[in-house]
Amino acid sequence: MRSSVLAFSIVLAACDAPRREAPLVAPAPAPVPARSPSLVVSGGPVDPPTQVPTRRPGAFANDDPADDLVVGPPDLVADCDDQLLRAGVDYRVATLPVHQERRSKIVCGAPQVVVYAHGPGGITYSPSPLLTCPMALALASFEKVIQEEAARAFHSAVVRIDQLGTYSCREIIAYPGWVSEHSYANAIDLARFTLKNGVSVDVRRDFDLGADAPRRPAGAFLRAVSQRGYDEDIFSHVLTPFFNAAHRNHFHVDLARYRGDGTRPET
Repeated sequence: MRSSVLAFSIVLAACDAPRREAPLVAPAPAPVPARSPSLVVSGGPVDPPTQVPTRRPGAFANDDPADDLVVGPPDLVADCDDQLLRAGVDYRVATLPVHQERRSKIVCGAPQVVVYAHGPGGITYSPSPLLTCPMALALASFEKVIQEEAARAFHSAVVRIDQLGTYSCREIIAYPGWVSEHSYANAIDLARFTLKNGVSVDVRRDFDLGADAPRRPAGAFLRAVSQRGYDEDIFSHVLTPFFNAAHRNHFHVDLARYRGDGTRPET
């Protein structure tokens, strides 16, 4: 679907490719490139196009290529509380001070975080995740996808998700020197989905690594929710066991400023 993004792991490994997360020793996040208020054509200024592409409701993935090299926590959302309430999120305001680690020099933390209790899908998280405001909104959007696919595969609803963590001030495990979105609580790792009818779907046990369509309902459910999370632009990254062995037991989803699809066998 996005051929350039499907080569995500190859791009990461290429020595001459521009790094989209700063090296571990990078000082402060790079500034977003300035944008000119007008365009110059044939020596004369003209106004830029005023039409902005309409995003699908519920899409929170970054779609601005100009900020791919910016490293740091996400920007503040001015009407975060209102958006969370409209999205049906039960939450409490939390704090995660932005700071620089003395040894690694990584900048971690975020200026705006919440503890996510429940969302519109009526799902309980174990434990309750600490997330940036945009990630909380994206998770609420993702719950709708999860419940649609659970009804399709099992004729039941997901009531609990076991998650492996959101905040961890560190580099990406598989790519030393690259800052993880976990450093900003701008990511969550989803491991197990428990349904109302008692069925448990575990990523480690039930994810189907075959190239063909999964035959079992659990595999079909996991394939569908992961691919929709990326294809519908809910998250910037969705990494599954297809991506690498580090994700054999969970889905990693985040809102990085650059994009990466780890939901297909080609990756």
